[in-house]
Amino acid sequence: MNDADDPPERIVYVVDPTMSRDVQPELVTRTEIDNDCTVTGVVIDPADQQQLLYGTVTGPDGRFVGSYFPADIVRQTEWRVVTADGAEYPAPSEGHAVLALTTTLRRT
Repeated sequence: MNDADDPPERIVYVVDPTMSRDVQPELVTRTEIDNDCTVTGVVIDPADQQQLLYGTVTGPDGRFVGSYFPADIVRQTEWRVVTADGAEYPAPSEGHAVLALTTTLRRT
């Protein structure tokens, strides 16, 4: 843990046998607690563009609530939410997607 009691980032390296090691993109996972749910995001290239690939939400009981992702990864737009039961919804932003999964779409 750091001084702010935030969970540490986990660095994951993508392994592609056809790429040289010096061009491998860096991926990190970032976790936070929101409305008693654990929100985890997978971010590519955190030092530069910090683009979210996708995120997941689990409830306080550890059950999977759903996931969210930008349909347009480059522009980080056209957000989608997919619930644990497979229902898909559009969301205007990442914040709206997380809010929906941690409140309205969360089944208790």
